[in-house]
Amino acid sequence: MGLDDMLKNQIRTRAPELKQKLVDEFGELTHKDLEDVGDDPDKIVDRVQKKTGQPREQVEQRVREHAQSLS
Repeated sequence: MGLDDMLKNQIRTRAPELKQKLVDEFGELTHKDLEDVGDDPDKIVDRVQKKTGQPREQVEQRVREHAQSLS
């Protein structure tokens, strides 16, 4: 599925708020984990997927939902 360009731009713009929501949701994540990847949407998804072991599609869906809730 992947993240579309418009969503990627939204994620870059709202990265700090999105990262906080992801840390709140996924106990395996720390702020340091997400600080290391910067504001790159694909790297954020990769890091969440790696730390949680969830399928990429599922992580993308959660990132998409959180990003949309910030708009």
